[in-house]
Amino acid sequence: MAPDAEPDLKLEIAHILTIDVVAYSTLLINAQTRLMQALVQTVRSTPRFRDAEAGGKLIRLPTGDGMALVFLDDAEAPLECAIQIVEGLREHPEITLRMGIHSGAVNTIRDVNDQSNVAGAGIDMAQRVMDCGDAGHILVSKRVADDLAPHPRWNRHLHDLGECVVKHGRRIAIYNFYSDSLGNPATPSKLQCAATAPPPPRSPANRNWAVAAVVLLLLSLFAAAFFFFGRSFPPKHSVAVLPFADASPAKDQEYFSDGITEQIINSIAKVRGLFVVGRTSSFAFKGKNQDVRLVGRSLNVNYVLEGSVSRAGGRFRVDAQLVTTSQGYQVWSKSYDSNEKDILSLQSDVAQKVASALRVEMGITESQQVARAPTYDPEAYDFYLRGRYLLNKRTPESAQSGLQFFQRAVLKDPRFALGHAGIADANILLGKLGVLSAAEAATRARPEVSKAIALDDQLADGYVARGTLLTDFDWNWPAAELDFKKAIELNPSSAAAHHWYARHLAELGRFGEAQHEIEAAQKIDPLSPAIAVSKAKILLVAQQPREAIDACNRALEIEPNFASAYSLLGQAYSLNGEHDKAIAAVTRYVQLSRDSGYANLELAYAYVMAGNTKEADRIVHDVTTAGKAFSPYDMATIYSARSDLQTGFHWLREAVRGHSVDSVWLRVDPRLRNLQANSEFTRLLDRVQASR
Repeated sequence: MAPDAEPDLKLEIAHILTIDVVAYSTLLINAQTRLMQALVQTVRSTPRFRDAEAGGKLIRLPTGDGMALVFLDDAEAPLECAIQIVEGLREHPEITLRMGIHSGAVNTIRDVNDQSNVAGAGIDMAQRVMDCGDAGHILVSKRVADDLAPHPRWNRHLHDLGECVVKHGRRIAIYNFYSDSLGNPATPSKLQCAATAPPPPRSPANRNWAVAAVVLLLLSLFAAAFFFFGRSFPPKHSVAVLPFADASPAKDQEYFSDGITEQIINSIAKVRGLFVVGRTSSFAFKGKNQDVRLVGRSLNVNYVLEGSVSRAGGRFRVDAQLVTTSQGYQVWSKSYDSNEKDILSLQSDVAQKVASALRVEMGITESQQVARAPTYDPEAYDFYLRGRYLLNKRTPESAQSGLQFFQRAVLKDPRFALGHAGIADANILLGKLGVLSAAEAATRARPEVSKAIALDDQLADGYVARGTLLTDFDWNWPAAELDFKKAIELNPSSAAAHHWYARHLAELGRFGEAQHEIEAAQKIDPLSPAIAVSKAKILLVAQQPREAIDACNRALEIEPNFASAYSLLGQAYSLNGEHDKAIAAVTRYVQLSRDSGYANLELAYAYVMAGNTKEADRIVHDVTTAGKAFSPYDMATIYSARSDLQTGFHWLREAVRGHSVDSVWLRVDPRLRNLQANSEFTRLLDRVQASR
């Protein structure tokens, strides 16, 4: 090669684990030798190390006080290996490590020994990430956190630390990975110091270096985009279950095919090693016959399960196939052709077959849970599927009809836990929609959810329903938190559990935790407009109206006629001072809500914020004289905005006395800021706390 020729760099994305022995240099030589031998033996014995080495997908690099392990094919490998190393070192308490993980571009080189090796920005960044930590820390770069966060197995253990200043003044975003049994939950000392230290002066040299760093970063990002088309890594074993088509001769079994699909989703979600996309996002593709590659990109999954259902004359046929989203290759397929009694075990069989096809092993308890039939009465199961189909429409009429089917299901099988949970869900929804008072909804739902959990204490849906009941109707926040955590423990892939827990946390003013949970829900169910609106609500009460506007608009991109998105959008525009847009948004909410009293009072609030109290008074008069149902809580927001504290507190006391469902937000709702500043508000809040 000519002296001036540039080497032909072949970049690829690698996943790097860097390991450093803390205080290694302070040890005597013989102690260093014994310690390093024990560490190497432990590392080499981990399953992740052995599997990658056997497949030719691992490169090992010595690094003075430790080592770097470069995995070439799996984004989860470094973190899984780190966990296995920590577990393996429990017999060696004298060895204290810190570790760093990053995915980035590397290139193949010939080292000084004329052997094939790797180098590049990815390895340098992994080292920088590790350098930010102290003893026991397992730190990961934001790139890795973004890739792993969609998987519930990792999501709840990733904690955002912000930025750490590393060599040459460069700032990198890092996350701390820890659980109850491993890692170090303490904030690294480098970040603690950075929080109090003034920023260093920027010299021209520093500025030049910063420009160069930006250029290098952009080149790295370009390389990653080239290889992965701008996408983050899908979880390795990630599946979207598309709605099974109704192939019945009369095309009258939509509720049945939808119900089977939903139950398959629930069964697959019980398999710990699988990440399954939530129902709402999967059902966004219903009837669209989309190319699986597009589905894979939209939902960030590696596999799609699809099929059809045909039912007639007491017989059914279900065809299912699992295909890759990269090329559409079939991984597994099966046809079920039998009588209706066998339908009760179909979804568990599909879940087990999918896990087997993807080589995900299940424990004994997990296998028993997946294999357990929800009921042994086919007719009860059919009633349940009809009820769930109607409840998912989320209108007052459909919820009431769905409730009747759930009631018929438990009459057929009183030990049908999902049926009792369905009755509770329907009554809770009727309370939220204003069809039932909060007290009546709670009275009806409480015994049913208790029965559901008594019959099946591993039913995550039961704990979600009870947690929602406890937080929104009973105002028992400590008990609700235990239920939401239990639901997530039983089913980390439950978007509903993360969703409602996020709202619960926001009601208490724990906005950082709420943001973490709502993002977990969105990773599982990215096309859910309801979750997007809840994210907007959390941002709104956290005093971030501009970001709340963006979240509402994302919800409307998913579902252009989603009424609650317009409600939140109007509130956010009002609080952001964009009053014309607020009035336009809430006017659309009134239209979609069929001119309800609740929606009209939100329009009155928008007019008050815009300074048009005359129009606001007219709307309030029309609502109260026309006999329309309305929320006293909305009245309180109107008079708080008008600084009429006496009338505002009158309506807020009415809201608390009647357990208005919106009252859970009173301590954080920015629309009540004028009331919140008054001492009377503290006394009222004490009453809310005591009411539980």
